[in-house]
Amino acid sequence: MPAKTLFIVQLFERSGKCLIGGRALDFRTAKEVAPKAELASTTAVEAVAIQYTVDTGIGEVMEERNVPQRFGKKVA
Repeated sequence: MPAKTLFIVQLFERSGKCLIGGRALDFRTAKEVAPKAELASTTAVEAVAIQYTVDTGIGEVMEERNVPQRFGKKVA
């Protein structure tokens, strides 16, 4: 059961009154995620840093996603 940790910045855009998921950016380390998410939040409505632990053998998420940081306008 080979496991891999993924570090992702998910961008969100506004479409009318709705908030929709935009591009997802993948990074190699946790140290890269926070600065890139903060930078991306200047052009997107919101950017969320997410960490996944995935079983690469079957492609299943082993650990629930962790949202350690959010940047941009906080939308409820």
